[in-house]
Amino acid sequence: MRPRQRRRGCSWRLVVALIFVPACATTNASAPPGHPSPPAAAGAPATPQPAAQPTATPTSAGPLAALLILPTETPAPPRQKIVIESPARGATVLSPFRLSGSVALTPMDKTLRYRLTDAFGNVVGDGEIAVEGVPGGAGVFSATVAYAMSPASPLRIEVAAADGAAEQTAQIPMLTVNLPQGVRLAINGIATQLRADAVPRKPNIRFPIDWNGWPRHLRLLFDEDQPGAGFDPRQRQILILPLEDYHKLFRGAEAESFGQAIRSFQALLAERPSQLKQDPMLLPASDLSQAMRAQVRYLEFDGGSGMRFLTHLTQELRPLTASSLIYTFQGLTYDGRYYIAAYFPVTTTVLPATPAELPQSERDEFKRDYFAYAEGIAQKLDAQPASFTPALAALDAMIASLQIDGDMLSQGLQSADVPIGQATELLNIRSGPGTRFRIIGQLAPGEQVELLTRNTEASWLRIRSESGVVGWVSRDYVDTAFDIRQLPTQP
Repeated sequence: MRPRQRRRGCSWRLVVALIFVPACATTNASAPPGHPSPPAAAGAPATPQPAAQPTATPTSAGPLAALLILPTETPAPPRQKIVIESPARGATVLSPFRLSGSVALTPMDKTLRYRLTDAFGNVVGDGEIAVEGVPGGAGVFSATVAYAMSPASPLRIEVAAADGAAEQTAQIPMLTVNLPQGVRLAINGIATQLRADAVPRKPNIRFPIDWNGWPRHLRLLFDEDQPGAGFDPRQRQILILPLEDYHKLFRGAEAESFGQAIRSFQALLAERPSQLKQDPMLLPASDLSQAMRAQVRYLEFDGGSGMRFLTHLTQELRPLTASSLIYTFQGLTYDGRYYIAAYFPVTTTVLPATPAELPQSERDEFKRDYFAYAEGIAQKLDAQPASFTPALAALDAMIASLQIDGDMLSQGLQSADVPIGQATELLNIRSGPGTRFRIIGQLAPGEQVELLTRNTEASWLRIRSESGVVGWVSRDYVDTAFDIRQLPTQP
């Protein structure tokens, strides 16, 4: 008979623990078990005995078998932990900056998400960061991240994985530019660069509007913006205009009306009414009209005050769209030396991107009563102050940071003086100083020119037009405050 083969493999063993549970009996504690207590001696007084304590003695009861099941615990998985090591809490960070730290568990895709939020709740930066490490093990991360232009404020930094996150708070610094002309301005949230140029004086000609000219003044420009010829309030810029020189441009009734307008504006800034009875003054004057006004607010800066609001400047009645708005600030220094005019295009999520997306109800009102339509738009804009780009808070903060050294600015404008004239009517540009020379171009009425030289009699001037044409024009049709005799003579 073939011996039985032992079956290979694992066998389950049942572990049984036998526990003997004794039955308990109560006996006299003073005598050993199984022996009676000795009797007391005759005549002897009874000695008090301590109370008998029950003791447990085993009985003849059989053993009780019990099965003990020993539970086992599944170890908890390791928890995710993210630590932001740089920047340190409260550190000042310029964009871009280094964001680094560590993780307890490297994600399977070896990436984390980061998000940067400014004090106004705006997400100013987000993206992915690569993690160095073995998935499931410890890892580190480090990346250069950037935030969008934002006002100086706390910056909330969040780094997150699917199973955990970490936060850190840093500080966006004030990005302040000091210009050599004596002007200081913080441009956080607006631009990364600031420059200034001196705009030559433009003589006043009452065509096509009053207050057509402007004095020599300082213009602040942002980033790589290239302004066109003349003044366009739809381009972002800040103008600082000497008020006394401005007033000197005008004569008679026009000078009186300009002076009265400035005095009325000063009274408006002193009273600060919540409701305006008429459109505020906008300088320099242009042929564009204010179609509406919203988000009116009074602001102060170092050495002056003014009023900001949103408007739509136009020559035609058209539906307002997301890109139709202009942020403007009009203000005065307290000493009355300078007038400040700021213009910035803004966009909004309140209005449609194109006229074709205009709701039918607004389209009907636009056709029926444009001014009622524009007033309705103003009310919608007033109700949602956080729907603009750039943020109104960032623009306000920039205006509030403005500082002007009046004496230094005045000296800077004088040193930047360029001889400028303006054609008083349609004027031919000739190749030489006289009518016998051929015509090489024309100047429109009011067109500004740079004065280069003169002939011996100072009856003809050699000029450069706004379009770059260099030639000669008759002195009789050029208005200028410059002393012509100071120009170099060219036969």
